[in-house]
Amino acid sequence: MLPFVFAARANALTITGLLTALALFTVGATLSLFTGRGALPSGIRMLLLGGLAAAVTFAVGHLFGVSAG
Repeated sequence: MLPFVFAARANALTITGLLTALALFTVGATLSLFTGRGALPSGIRMLLLGGLAAAVTFAVGHLFGVSAG
């Protein structure tokens, strides 16, 4: 939420998206320490799954006419 406090709305959305992508990748790469898989594929997998979840959420909201803003 901090980007929305300290940045203009358009910039805040971009910054938030980039920070979220970085966090998803980092969590996936960190999980690779426990699974024994490579950090890069695990990070990319988590990033893609998070992106898919966001896309489904957006689509369902759009389908029901929900708008945040």
